[in-house]
Amino acid sequence: MTGLVTFQQDEPISSSRLAELTGVPSHYLSKIMRKMVEAGYVNSRKGHGGGFIMSIDPEKLTIMDVLTAAGFDMDEQPCVFGWDECKNENPCPLHPIWKRLKDAFNDWACNTNFDDIRRESGMVDDLEKWNQNQSLR
Repeated sequence: MTGLVTFQQDEPISSSRLAELTGVPSHYLSKIMRKMVEAGYVNSRKGHGGGFIMSIDPEKLTIMDVLTAAGFDMDEQPCVFGWDECKNENPCPLHPIWKRLKDAFNDWACNTNFDDIRRESGMVDDLEKWNQNQSLR
């Protein structure tokens, strides 16, 4: 599946270009993008000029939305040592630190959206340049 998510609602961009911009391997990106389509976060178009287009506002799509769509679950690893019985009542030696790290990660993932990433990563400039070059063709 080829395609890309753009931060403009009307212009698709290829997954190969997205992989290039983000440094994410294209085979991995394709799997994630399929899951993003299944979750309803992006639409895909096949053929010449096709790709992926955001189906929701980038300000509403959080990192946690994407992680959840991809099947990531921070609670799958309740203990940094992998202990089955590590809980607040019966903690491992690193439980308080691991819990703080997980809480901080969850807070970041739930409160960071794609528009934040776009602004902070410099992708805005790269995408705008790429879109300008495409319109000159």
